Amino acid sequence: MGMPVVTVASGGMPVVEATFGTPVTEAANGYGVPVTKVVGKPGLPVRFETIGVVTTPSDPATFDPATAHNVTLTNGNLTATNTGTTSTDQGAHVAASAGKTSGKYYFEVTFGASIGGVNRGVGVGTTTSTYTGMGQTGGVTGVENFMTTSVWSMGSNIANFSAGGSWSTGHTMALAVDLDNRRIWFRSTGVGNWNDNAANNPAITVGGLTIPAGTMVPFITFGGTSGFAGNVMTANFGATAMIGAVPAGFTAGWPT
Repeated sequence: MGMPVVTVASGGMPVVEATFGTPVTEAANGYGVPVTKVVGKPGLPVRFETIGVVTTPSDPATFDPATAHNVTLTNGNLTATNTGTTSTDQGAHVAASAGKTSGKYYFEVTFGASIGGVNRGVGVGTTTSTYTGMGQTGGVTGVENFMTTSVWSMGSNIANFSAGGSWSTGHTMALAVDLDNRRIWFRSTGVGNWNDNAANNPAITVGGLTIPAGTMVPFITFGGTSGFAGNVMTANFGATAMIGAVPAGFTAGWPT
């Protein structure tokens, strides 16, 4: 299946149909990169496929109010605002009933107000993970990319990103989670490469960071050293169109 695209009248990435262009798949449900077909003008050569209809979760997940700690959930339980300060027991995750052990999923988290705290992070963890256990210097039962640019897994700092992972207000973090191969990729939808490495590509399983074993759900955490109340994160688990390009073979969102 090619990259999912949605043809628009204007304003999308210009593309030119060509016999040997990049394969793309028209997403009938609107979940794809906006493109404008142009004739006789410069544009990306693409080849529209007629197979592999792009689908999205019919019932996308939200954060679980019953398990959220020291956060206020709004926007249909997709926006989390932390209410504590330095405690690392602050966060939200998708309900355990939506946990996955297989499949490939893409979702995004946008940072609203970003005030402070080293524990502000986004990732995936087991359905029994705690926010303290998922937090920075923790990560014992999952993988999280923190706003300090570090990535933690199994209690170890396994990566440090620069251009693609310096998160601040207004940035959207994209996550490609491949549970079939136990790998995860992060990037900013505005700048940077997957995992800050031009060679990484989740669509063909190149690169990626190891995900611990277990049934996984998306996580966000707050607090920690220099923590403050009022940090905001908003997740998109498939309720609306994604900002970035969904890698080929990945579901756009996290279904319940």
